[in-house]
This record gives sequence, C-alpha cells and structure tokens, in this order.
Amino acid sequence: MRVIALVLALFSTLVWAEDESGVEVWESLLPESERGIWYEEPEIDHDDPMAQAQQNLNVSLNEELNNTPIRIPGFVVPLEGDQDMVTEFLLVPYFGACIHYPPPPPNQIVYVTTEKGFRLEDWWEPVWVEGTIRTEIRDVQDMATVGYAISEPSAITLYDN
Repeated sequence: MRVIALVLALFSTLVWAEDESGVEVWESLLPESERGIWYEEPEIDHDDPMAQAQQNLNVSLNEELNNTPIRIPGFVVPLEGDQDMVTEFLLVPYFGACIHYPPPPPNQIVYVTTEKGFRLEDWWEPVWVEGTIRTEIRDVQDMATVGYAISEPSAITLYDN
C-alpha cells in the first residue's frame, strides 16, 4: 500500500512540474488549443484487450518546441539496453504508461536515445531528461506512436523536484 501511495505522490508531483516560465512541462507539449483537455481512454474489453486498446492518435504537437532545449520529468519505459544500461526508452508522464494499453497520446510520449546509456535502478523511479526536443511522429517498436524525440540528452538524472 505504501508503494501505491508513493507512486501516486510522484505522479501528482510530475504532472505539476513547471519549467522556468511556470508552464507545466507535460502540458507544454500540447498545442495551446489542446491544453486542459483530458483524453478519454477507450473502453477496453478485458477478454480481448489487444483488439480494442488503441492509442488516441487524433492529436497534434506543439511545433514551437521543435529543436528547443527542455528539461522534462517522467517515467522510463525501457526499449533497448541490458541489465546494466538503458540506451533507448520512452519517457512518459505517469508510471505504467505504455506497459498497460492504451498508451498515452503521441504528444505525451518522448522517445529518448542515448549511446552511452544510463543506469535505471528501479522502474518506478522518475527521472529528469535534459536535451533538445524534436517534434516528429513515429511508431516505436509496435508499442506506441510518439510525437517527440530527444537524441543524446545532455543529462538523465533521478527526479529530485
């Protein structure tokens, strides 16, 4: 029960993390016209979850962020690496996203790649990723369609507020 409370506390902290201008970081990935809109997850038939679980792809990106520096908190969904280092991952705004279908909309997923990799001690630990964000829609390993990417981030550190 303590783990669930910790995860919920971290989730609420990440949702409200602000950048230097006071804008909520994850919300800044949305175009202004879409801010404040909550995307409803489709109803899922748990007897056949893969047939109905679909990502909401009817969204747009904040093109003003293309090729700009960003510092964004989130949770890691590892895609490539080994038991010691993660080299490719999805950064998502809440714990468990993309592991349970459907994943968040593309404008709420950042695809991150780093040749040197980083050590992820525990999956439930949030991180800060600093780097130059690019707007680009792409399918990643049949797991999700993403709207943003950061290649070779300047820093990946444990979330510390």
